[in-house]
Amino acid sequence: MNNIVETDYLTWEYCTDPDIQYLDCPPPEPVHKHLPQWFKNLKARRDQIPFAEQQTVRNCLGFRGLISVGYTIPLPEELTGNDTYFSRGRLHPDMIYGTKFANKPGGPWTEPNGNIDHSPYQYRLRILHWPWRAKMSPGWRLVILPYLLDWNDDWNEFSGTVEPNYDIQHNTGIGSGLKWAQQIDHNYNYYNLETVIAYKRNVTVNKGTLTFCAVPLYDPKLKEKQHAMD
Repeated sequence: MNNIVETDYLTWEYCTDPDIQYLDCPPPEPVHKHLPQWFKNLKARRDQIPFAEQQTVRNCLGFRGLISVGYTIPLPEELTGNDTYFSRGRLHPDMIYGTKFANKPGGPWTEPNGNIDHSPYQYRLRILHWPWRAKMSPGWRLVILPYLLDWNDDWNEFSGTVEPNYDIQHNTGIGSGLKWAQQIDHNYNYYNLETVIAYKRNVTVNKGTLTFCAVPLYDPKLKEKQHAMD
């Protein structure tokens, strides 16, 4: 796959790691190309109801703005209880102790493939290693959000952002789990496209599901910090 130039501040680069090529993962695309069916079916106004209740979120500037600025990728493989090269890096639910994702309602859990999971935790957490990274101009960040145009009670993608160029060369082993052969240009900011998801142990998250939204964000303080380090 070729690198994809989106704007003068964002280029998507594809990872040539041979172990991830089985995935055949499509590139990030604007969210407006992946709208949920409920939104496609929604009219701007509803008829035969009181006037004050006629407006729908098709008129909402917030929804329209999110659709115009975010990027996403449909899930390239299903998520089950098994580790794959794409879905691995087991995180412990107690890392978010006090949330529903660390609940221990008991088990055992019957997984979709029929296997029995004896963990007391209802949710499992995985890092998803998407074979794409963002190459961005100085001052730009990449913010990861859940896919905010649809909701599911069985899984949740977590939001966050990292400092640019973190562990891009595997200096400490904390960064990307993929093998990046392409050298980086230190005049730019790089962000590996990695997301974290929690999903119930008795649930399969289907291939093609939209789980995250990546939003470019200009941060003047980041640019000032980087300029001071030059």
